[in-house]
Amino acid sequence: MFLRTGQPGRSDLLPFSNVSVLSLAILGAALTFLLLVLNFPPTDIAVVAAFLVGCAILWWIPPLQSFPTAPKLVLIFFALRPILDAALSKDVHRSTLPLQNIFAVSTAIVLLFFGRRLVPRLVKEFPSNVLIALLALTGLAWLVGGLGAGVYGFLRTSWGLLVALLLGALLQTERQIEIFIRTLFYSSFFVLAILAFNLKEGEYIGNVWRVTGQFGVATTLAEVCFSLFLLGLYTIKHVQTSSEKLITICLLLFLVLAIVLTQSRTIGGLLVLCIFLWLWVEGHRRAVYGLALCLALAIAGVVLSSSLSSQSRIASSVSFQQKELSEDVINLTGRTFLWAKTLEQFASANAVHKIIGLGWGTVFANFETFGYELSSVTENSFLWFLVGSGILGLLAFSTYLACAISRSWRAWHRADSEFERRLSLLAFLVGLAFLIEGFTTDLVLSPVASSYLYAILSIFMFRSQKRFALKVVR
Repeated sequence: MFLRTGQPGRSDLLPFSNVSVLSLAILGAALTFLLLVLNFPPTDIAVVAAFLVGCAILWWIPPLQSFPTAPKLVLIFFALRPILDAALSKDVHRSTLPLQNIFAVSTAIVLLFFGRRLVPRLVKEFPSNVLIALLALTGLAWLVGGLGAGVYGFLRTSWGLLVALLLGALLQTERQIEIFIRTLFYSSFFVLAILAFNLKEGEYIGNVWRVTGQFGVATTLAEVCFSLFLLGLYTIKHVQTSSEKLITICLLLFLVLAIVLTQSRTIGGLLVLCIFLWLWVEGHRRAVYGLALCLALAIAGVVLSSSLSSQSRIASSVSFQQKELSEDVINLTGRTFLWAKTLEQFASANAVHKIIGLGWGTVFANFETFGYELSSVTENSFLWFLVGSGILGLLAFSTYLACAISRSWRAWHRADSEFERRLSLLAFLVGLAFLIEGFTTDLVLSPVASSYLYAILSIFMFRSQKRFALKVVR
């Protein structure tokens, strides 16, 4: 079997055996390095091997041969990232670097290497220059809060912003964007497959059991499944064959089931809102009414059934005996305490730190005394930027998000093609999700979930900037 090299002046046929030998050599060298130098456990080695084998397979599949090197690498990394979740561990004694961090660093290197030439142009374009300013503010927040203590917050926050800034610039055509979104959605198979082996992982809040899966946090699992579900809404309109449509519908239903098992009220509400909005826009008005009736009957059934209501967060939100909201709802599962402490930190800072922030390290250090995990300290993305990078950081993040929502809303109504309409609607739903999720979670600190949402915003914003530039030239 032969593959084309695409190099002019030479034979454009390369023996597949040579490619196989080279791929196996790279795989062997990488696994040996992880095993001997970094002392990775056998489970991680197996996961890395599966990831690298998957990369080699996807690199040569026909649909991706039209992709240049940079977007192909990014697509492959994003599509196979869920495989790395199989190695997630709660063992605090693990001395090796988490594989997700290696993934993030590798993807960031690709984005920076291939997108560095665009930075001078992006500095002059709005709102890309806002993201660049926000990246600079996160770097400043790292310095202000301490290099050692603040590196965690800096890397996780900057990772998402870097994806939002550069990923969209790598995808040049509608076909590339279509393949990118569809491939990311179908990668939800890996998320669900790994979840199937981690269904026993969960946590109790009162008498309510919430599935946390491979991530160890129910909210993170819900965010990841919801992000992939949005990509599925975009994909289902594009599929043509009955078999592919069946696969798409099954994946969507399993993602919904996973979200239900997490019992996340915020994500659950977002899920219903997005489904209704998407069906309404697509003209399926009867489906909206029918789904609303089914949902109302399901909620009523859970509430009226004593056995089910005791295990449901929705039913447990209201005390039917005292006819009042439960304390868990009033304090938003402890979020009001975190928000109050965050605002207290900000209020006690001097004028300079109110403008540029206290720094990520300072934020983490102030919350250690409360006994909260350092992975989630503010439970509010807007407060995270306010206390970490100050008023300037909050203003920059809010400006970018407001611009994304307003542009996608206008583009959705004024789209010239079906592709632009669907992409604009998807970007609007993503912006809406960022707004609502970001208000109740540290979404900007979740590189697993936020990367999908940032990627869509990046694709849309870059295309909207190109269209605006063409209008100016004309």
